[in-house]
Amino acid sequence: MKYTFENKVEFYITNVCNLTCENCNRFNNHRFTGWQRWSDYADTYRRWGEYIELKNIVILGGEPTLNPTLSEWVVGLNDIFKCNIQILSNGLQLKSNPDLYNALANIKADNGLACGNIEISLHNLDHFDQIRSNIKSFLQPINEEYGTAIDVVDKYNSDNHAFYSARDVNNVLVRMHLANSFHDAAVYRNNQGQFALHDSDPFFAHQACGFAQYKCYHFIRGQLYKCGPVALMPEFDQQHNLAISDQDRLLLNSYQPLTVNDWPGPAVDWLARLDDPIAQCKFCPTITKQNITIYPTVKGRNAS
Repeated sequence: MKYTFENKVEFYITNVCNLTCENCNRFNNHRFTGWQRWSDYADTYRRWGEYIELKNIVILGGEPTLNPTLSEWVVGLNDIFKCNIQILSNGLQLKSNPDLYNALANIKADNGLACGNIEISLHNLDHFDQIRSNIKSFLQPINEEYGTAIDVVDKYNSDNHAFYSARDVNNVLVRMHLANSFHDAAVYRNNQGQFALHDSDPFFAHQACGFAQYKCYHFIRGQLYKCGPVALMPEFDQQHNLAISDQDRLLLNSYQPLTVNDWPGPAVDWLARLDDPIAQCKFCPTITKQNITIYPTVKGRNAS
């Protein structure tokens, strides 16, 4: 019998992002490089498909549309898991993957219905008109459209707090929701301007964690992680040399993700403890500050 994940499972495919969102919880506002090619991990995920059932997949980064193999990820994951595929994007680079539209329009769930969509996080209100224009250019002729201006309620997606949504003749849906404030991230700059991590009580950091609250499990490079930060902090350390002690660096790198080779033996115990705090929770903040509106700019441009 397969292990079923009832909540969405996130597939993280790139560190690269084009925006500078303060307190990005995957640290993509900094100079964080590296992306994953679908063909390098396709066989591994096919093996995962023998052991697990997924109901909803989210492909994200970084900015996933900057991964040149994004359309291959969409088609490949749908072929394996036959479930809804959502791309989480900032909407500024929808045309950077010329095959993406066809991939979303043609994938199907087990019931034969189209199951590809894009969820756009509006990080800067000044980008609304540009992103709405990008959506209209990306889609085929639109047969449903809601929230055509920034002050118009999107009744179709009011439960999702969407600002704007459009569905076209091929049933491809794109929704834009407001996401212009973030809690504190694990990585921050200390008084010396160095990148550092928090030193928290793991139990209370876990209680304050949105990843834990919403069960945001994280596939990266064919391995399953409890959350995004525990997967990415070691890689960020390799690129930026975090200002942490040798002991903390050993702890940071000691986390063991679940691999497909762990099935079924070690996987049973690992999954039983998936929602428990881990020692690496100490590197995240215990008390998050009140959300403060962010004004991200496109990387490479001066802030206004």
